[in-house]
Amino acid sequence: MTIGALAALPIVGDVVKTAGDITKSLLPLAQPFADVAAKTLGKMLDQAFEPTKKSVDYSNTLELGNRTLKF
Repeated sequence: MTIGALAALPIVGDVVKTAGDITKSLLPLAQPFADVAAKTLGKMLDQAFEPTKKSVDYSNTLELGNRTLKF
């Protein structure tokens, strides 16, 4: 049993339409999970690229008079 290309077009169209309907019905169910994933990823990126807040201690100054350089 073979189907010609022109005869198969309505069948292919129905399959594509059904796949689109399934996608439309599942998309609202997946949206909350996508929102949570995006928020989590955003927080991780904020923490990864946040500049470090370390203070610099300048109390340990070097005494330059005690250092000599000989060639």
